[in-house]
Amino acid sequence: MEVVFRIVLFLAGVINFAPALIVFFPKTIAQSYGIQLTEANLELLMRHRGILFGLVGGLMIYAAIFKKYENLAVFLGTISMGAFIMLYILSNTSFSPGLTKVMRIDVVAFSLLLVAYVLHQLSFK
Repeated sequence: MEVVFRIVLFLAGVINFAPALIVFFPKTIAQSYGIQLTEANLELLMRHRGILFGLVGGLMIYAAIFKKYENLAVFLGTISMGAFIMLYILSNTSFSPGLTKVMRIDVVAFSLLLVAYVLHQLSFK
């Protein structure tokens, strides 16, 4: 179970880290999310969001490899993905196909991470 947990944590970390790339390539925001940034303020906010995702994803990857801080990494990762999923659902709005794809990826990653973490914890009891 240890190996499965580490792999899932690593993959969830990569998923969370991926938006950090928009910090360096802001033109990819429109492609990735299917949205148009019509002003510099929104671009700045999206790039800052990428930095925060990089921190969360980076911690998850680190925890998966070095077997340190996994509780914190899982906590932050599930809160981050869970919050996006809940905001998406509660907004009751028609979002772009890109954002819908991101939400679906988060649902899969969130679910797998939560199940793998619980099974990992139970295996140590």
